[in-house]
Amino acid sequence: MKILHLDDHQLFNEGLSAVFSQYSTKFQIISATNAEQALVALKQNNDVELILIDLNMPGLNGLAFIESINERNIFIPFVVLSASEEIWDIRQALQSGASGFIPKAYNCQRILEIIEQVMLGGTYVPANILAAMESLPENPPLQDEYKILTAYKLGQRQFDVLKLMRQGYSNDEIAVVLNLSRNTIKTHLKTLFTSFQVSNRLECVRYAERIGLL
Repeated sequence: MKILHLDDHQLFNEGLSAVFSQYSTKFQIISATNAEQALVALKQNNDVELILIDLNMPGLNGLAFIESINERNIFIPFVVLSASEEIWDIRQALQSGASGFIPKAYNCQRILEIIEQVMLGGTYVPANILAAMESLPENPPLQDEYKILTAYKLGQRQFDVLKLMRQGYSNDEIAVVLNLSRNTIKTHLKTLFTSFQVSNRLECVRYAERIGLL
């Protein structure tokens, strides 16, 4: 059984793969440290049966990657495996189709048990996370970055483009990661340049850093 594991910490990737191989020979872990690598891995391995996704990653985070695979109609079960216990993010991941949430603090045997449970059609969320989600209001509070986006009349996709641009991705690479056309990426860049009153990518990124968006 092939499992794609997306986590920007290479050491954790390697450790999980090594420990899994000790516990069971039926799991083959394919590691990716960013969204682009994960998408390439999915294209090259059409027999992946489960995706494990970290939430907190530089550039395109786990939630944006989930949106990207949903837009591509990739119908592979996925589970969040993350150290982050930000309840709003976990709820959004579950609402986007995640089959569960596994804290990174769990030992490997427990993670394997949950994976087997998910592959049998089940779901898993720790009881304390479920209880915390039940107490959440319907709409999340506006975080600082979203307040800034609103003030500049920018949307989530333009924010995703901005984060990838900061990492040095080209327009073509951003288009591949976000599953958008190159012309759409150009339109998002034009909107960013106009909103920030800048004329190039470097100025755009620097301005976003100055106003606290990045």
